[in-house]
Amino acid sequence: MYYFIVNPASASNHAMSVWERVKDFLEQENIPYEVFFSKKQGHVEELMRNLCDMHINDPSPANIIVLGGDGTFNEAIQGINDFSKFNIGYIPSGSSNDFARALGYSPDPLESFRKILNCKEPVPYDVGLLEYVTISGEHSRLNADVSNRKRYFNVSCGIGFDAAICEGALRSKMKDFLNKIKLGKLIYGLIAIKLVFTDKLCTVKLILDDNTEVVEEKCRFMVNMNTCYEGGGYKFSPAALPNDGILDICTVGNISPFKLISMMPAASKGNHTKMKQVHTYRTKACEIKAEIPMWVHTDGEVYTKSDNIKISVLEGALRFLQ
Repeated sequence: MYYFIVNPASASNHAMSVWERVKDFLEQENIPYEVFFSKKQGHVEELMRNLCDMHINDPSPANIIVLGGDGTFNEAIQGINDFSKFNIGYIPSGSSNDFARALGYSPDPLESFRKILNCKEPVPYDVGLLEYVTISGEHSRLNADVSNRKRYFNVSCGIGFDAAICEGALRSKMKDFLNKIKLGKLIYGLIAIKLVFTDKLCTVKLILDDNTEVVEEKCRFMVNMNTCYEGGGYKFSPAALPNDGILDICTVGNISPFKLISMMPAASKGNHTKMKQVHTYRTKACEIKAEIPMWVHTDGEVYTKSDNIKISVLEGALRFLQ
């Protein structure tokens, strides 16, 4: 039996056309399945939590497949109560699909599903864990209770410029329209150009797992990468792998707006690391402290500003069907 969680709104309803193709294949091949459709933000997590609760005592892991974008998959893993009890598959249908890009997915959703069906042994992948030490109540979409102070991520977790772009895109009324005409990535570029000249910069301290302290004055952003891509194909940490038990960190310090803009094409190929304002680190855990609260994202999902976060890796936690 395969359980599907589908986000119909992913990429401005593109997910539904993908689901129809998968459903036709399931019925042609007489493969037993059950599907659940999300209806609002937060519903994917609720659906995943309900499925996990139903099958937590099963003798063998249940197979749950998420159909949507990076944000949908991110929301889904928040609802997993025990990673060891479930096999998780993914059929990408979003506008960025950085997780699928990093794993070398085919653009054909049926090919992705066939690989899931043929997977004999789930692949162990790392899961990142973000912990908010402080939450900015003025800007937060979270409740300030303890249960909301942790979030998992598959792709990346960033603070500063990249998170501010994501936050702007989530609020943008243009995003759905641009997605419909297959120009969804354009909204991120437009927001980035605006923020590069208006973003408030501050000093940010990075503390690695060996207690090394790195200080970036007028920091643009710091991103912890579990895979090599984020932001729709920017290769911020070219060496990052989702199965090495390590987080790859990319920091961008005091850099002029025009240099930052010129850096982005280089970042799509991973060549930005040659710039003197860009630094890279590898760690199993870190803490980030900023002078002022900054937007924080997990896989492009933004919920709050914070001036103090902790990030770590859960090595091989995800039983991934691929």
